[in-house]
Amino acid sequence: MEQKLVSIVILNYNGEEFLENCINSIKSKTNGNYEIVVVDNASPDNSGRQTAIKYPDCKFILNEENVGVPEGLNIGIKNSTGKFLILMNNDVTVTDGWLDNFLFAYEKYGVALYQPKFVKMSNPEILDGTGDMINLFGFGFARDKGQRDTNLHDKVEEVSYASGTCMFLPRDIINEIGYFDQNFFAYHEELDFGWRARLFGYRSLYVPQTIIHHYGSAGWGWSGKKFYFLERNRWFVILKNYSLKTIAKLFPSLLLLEIIMLGFFAKKGILLKKIRSYGSIIRSINMIRKERKIIQEKRVISDDEVLKNFCCDMYIPPESEESEHMKSFNRILIRLAKLSGFYQKVKTLE
Repeated sequence: MEQKLVSIVILNYNGEEFLENCINSIKSKTNGNYEIVVVDNASPDNSGRQTAIKYPDCKFILNEENVGVPEGLNIGIKNSTGKFLILMNNDVTVTDGWLDNFLFAYEKYGVALYQPKFVKMSNPEILDGTGDMINLFGFGFARDKGQRDTNLHDKVEEVSYASGTCMFLPRDIINEIGYFDQNFFAYHEELDFGWRARLFGYRSLYVPQTIIHHYGSAGWGWSGKKFYFLERNRWFVILKNYSLKTIAKLFPSLLLLEIIMLGFFAKKGILLKKIRSYGSIIRSINMIRKERKIIQEKRVISDDEVLKNFCCDMYIPPESEESEHMKSFNRILIRLAKLSGFYQKVKTLE
């Protein structure tokens, strides 16, 4: 049977160091029927325009301004034609059989979101993630990041959401649940997308047979700007995707958590970023209400079912400069999960 077209959408921003390696690896390691679509978000390093000249067989979309990650992905999706989509960052390279393994998983498990095993570009023996997970209070994280690869998670399994670093999905999901929420601009857009997909009945699955090398931190690193988007967008996903009943039960714990987060931002010297995130949430309330109404009316999965693949704590990468503080933070998250009454409904990381 002829393989249906797979559209590989690469989002590029300042990818001078990465983009050509990404495209070359796809061309050398991919068999079958595929197209490459590169969306450049007005990169100041001009990497989109320069690379477009070298790869006339790829489709390049050169945005006049940086429209953000979710809208950049949406533009790529709308300008592709494949039955299947692969959405990826520019700072990855693929390995032998990567696409075949995604397609094999799809044939076995059906319509879902899929993500690969990520390993460090600098040392493939070190993991960069074995499935993305969502904490009860809206934090997203990559499981096993920074650990040596011992093949602990060596079978296809359900995770909270598929990583936007490299995500495989049939276009049918987009047609049913909609595109990425452009209001996020950066960070958590794939968390929101995966959560929404689950509410609509579609799982996110981790496929360890597909291995992707990831450079990581090719963007803002751990800047105040990144913390702003992470915190603002964390509240976006909570307010859009949880039922009102769940939000009400979580509210006392969420309020206590906000006090802790304010202290963290103050200690980091970026308290103003956290305060500004509240302002953005307030200004976005009509958008949140509109999106929430659509999601809650169309959802077919209960919060209790969704929470089975959420966690009460978070994974702490060994290389994290905040690892000691994060251990204390994890203990707080577990206490707050118990306070909310959801501790028994979510996972605790091993």
